[in-house]
Amino acid sequence: MANRVKFSLPVVMLFALLGVASRLPAEESDAEKRLFAKGPAPAKGENGKWGFRAPDGSWAVEAKYLEVQPFQADLAAVREKETWGYIDATGNWKIPARFSWAGEFSENLAPASEGDRLTGKFGYIDRQGRWAIEPEYDWARPFQGGHGAVKDGSKWGFVDGKGKLVVEADFDQVGGFSEGLAPVQKSGPPGDKKTWIYISPDGKSAFETKFAWAGDFSEGLARVQLDDRILGKFGYINTKGDLTIPPEFDEATNFQNGHATVRVGNQTRSIDTKGKARE
Repeated sequence: MANRVKFSLPVVMLFALLGVASRLPAEESDAEKRLFAKGPAPAKGENGKWGFRAPDGSWAVEAKYLEVQPFQADLAAVREKETWGYIDATGNWKIPARFSWAGEFSENLAPASEGDRLTGKFGYIDRQGRWAIEPEYDWARPFQGGHGAVKDGSKWGFVDGKGKLVVEADFDQVGGFSEGLAPVQKSGPPGDKKTWIYISPDGKSAFETKFAWAGDFSEGLARVQLDDRILGKFGYINTKGDLTIPPEFDEATNFQNGHATVRVGNQTRSIDTKGKARE
């Protein structure tokens, strides 16, 4: 393309938007494709404000917002002055700015908060901006796998799409539900390094194995660290808790389209779901 403008987002931000560890390199063309897969991509203008660029580098939505979030389900959360709302890919307001914080839409719901930015409670809104789940939590994350992670005081639990608290707020950290399981963490006795487990939607442990860290499932596999969160190597387990790819990687990404990117020392490579290097 003669007029194509190379996308200028910093690599760290690009990986953050993709949900990929920023320290791992990736093929730029593939990363760019994924970055624009759900609509125009967030970009900062020369005026210091944020907008959204099209794949050819032109402004799809003018840079005039103080903060923005990536497009999800054809809507993007943007902050104008002190409040957040949602726009479509042409920049038109779909939900007027009235929230003190607003998150990404997922499964037709988005976490949001009204009132004071520090003390306001969080709930979930629908695509018309109406409260689908009343704001009564201290934080909320986008829905994943039919459940939204919510924080009550210092502990995390999960609500279903009707707002019922289906997993009590009893965990120090949580991931998201994927393929019917969610990684959760509850601190144990001093010195206990294996504090992560996987739970099913009823809140019960899915299998006995505990981990030093555990990630969300993707394509039947999840990243885990077995013995140490700081120095431990990454490997992969299946949904039964079986270790299918040994922990030998310093960094690793989730599987997408049948492969993941891993790093050992200064060497990176792409592996398949058997752990074998891809040509």
